[in-house]
Amino acid sequence: MTLTLRPAHADDLADITALQARFDTHWFGAPERDESEVAEELDHSASSVVVTEDGELVAAAWTDPPRITLTIDPSQAPAPVLATMLSWMLETDGVVDVLSRDEFLRQALLAAGWHHTRSTFELLRTVGADWILEEPVWPAGIRITDFTAATPAQVHNLIYREAGWADVTGHVERRLEDWTALFVTEKDDPAQQVLAWRDDRLVGVATGRIFADGSGWIAQLAGRPRRPPLRARARPAARGVCTTYCGRRPHLGVGRPG
Repeated sequence: MTLTLRPAHADDLADITALQARFDTHWFGAPERDESEVAEELDHSASSVVVTEDGELVAAAWTDPPRITLTIDPSQAPAPVLATMLSWMLETDGVVDVLSRDEFLRQALLAAGWHHTRSTFELLRTVGADWILEEPVWPAGIRITDFTAATPAQVHNLIYREAGWADVTGHVERRLEDWTALFVTEKDDPAQQVLAWRDDRLVGVATGRIFADGSGWIAQLAGRPRRPPLRARARPAARGVCTTYCGRRPHLGVGRPG
């Protein structure tokens, strides 16, 4: 059996989606991404590779700096796959997200010289027919609209400039055009995005998406403080940024060897 690393090609999409489905089913009980969602991630990646074993795709990885997404077929031992990918992973100079339950992959990364950098988690709640939300109560002077009431530039400015999104460990700075390509697409329903205004000034935003498997994802949650907080640069959480990782499952961030 021979493992081979090569760049991912457009015609690999079906195989990568099938690989992702096997991974999701193994860890979560069912597939969590459809082909269009996998394609979207690959389209936005700076680099992507696959590993094949005698022609069969057994692993895939792509990077949206500094994050590296790594998917290995659950039937594969991770150490040989990582050894095959090591040169590419070192070139990307990023952080690999690893599920906290994936002990074999964690140990394989540690044995290859990688180190733990941070642990994050997400808050999950199962939604059923008996779950009824109370009507929200907004502070005096706050009005709520959907995304159509603002321009993408206004929302981007609030998230990255006024709320200091990229100051939070694990968050990245995105240029307006890159952010728009990710969060203002035909899949992102404007009616599901919440904007908060005080008078005519945008002061809060919650963006998200409903995925093909029916799960919901809060992508970004940020707000502008009423008064400039003391030592805001040293304490980014005081600037109204949600510091909870907005992914799908608990995971660990693993930094490159150094």
